[in-house]
Amino acid sequence: MDERLLEYLAVMRDFGRIYTHKILEGSRENSNLLKLSRIKALYAFRDQDSSTMSELADNIGAKLPSMTMMIDNLADEGLVERARDEQDRRKVIVRLTDKGLQVRQEFLEQRKQIAEQLFSRLSREDEQELMRSLGRVCDILEKAFYDEMDA
Repeated sequence: MDERLLEYLAVMRDFGRIYTHKILEGSRENSNLLKLSRIKALYAFRDQDSSTMSELADNIGAKLPSMTMMIDNLADEGLVERARDEQDRRKVIVRLTDKGLQVRQEFLEQRKQIAEQLFSRLSREDEQELMRSLGRVCDILEKAFYDEMDA
């Protein structure tokens, strides 16, 4: 395997490990958020309170069967409910319940606190560099993946 590819994989692994560890560490204080799959499923809603299963899967890059399993687990916990779309009965709309909205809000607050902790430890220069770098990474990956889809 190309040395550059190995380096890329190592950097992505380390970034994922550090970020995931910090998110889960924060969720230990809040037992409602402990499972990474729960966090991922709630994150799929983004700023919406309801969405179709396909939109949720697209939001986190999950396959539909995996998203369905995540939503099944949230439904078992009373965090979401399903309903048929009134305009198109073939579509299933997944809505966050009041409990789901509360758990999502707790997660967003926790994530905000983690970001505040991170930024409080960075110099202004490092903060700006981190933001520029992450923005650039997103731009590069988005371009690469969309170019691949267009080919």
